[in-house]
Amino acid sequence: MTHETIIRAWRDPEYRSSLTDEERSVLPVHPAGLLELDDADLAQVVGGKRGGKGSRSRSRSRSRSRGRS
Repeated sequence: MTHETIIRAWRDPEYRSSLTDEERSVLPVHPAGLLELDDADLAQVVGGKRGGKGSRSRSRSRSRSRGRS
């Protein structure tokens, strides 16, 4: 498999899905790591950090009160 084919498979999901199972099995791992997150992982991400409900509003109110002191 050429470097161009590998890079195209990393970048183009349609092209990657057009490859045979054997071709996909020999693709090296993307150097940037995981390319796709599932819905469960995405649901846990809040403002770049893992958190629950309201974590963004609490951090904003804390930073505002510090600035006024």
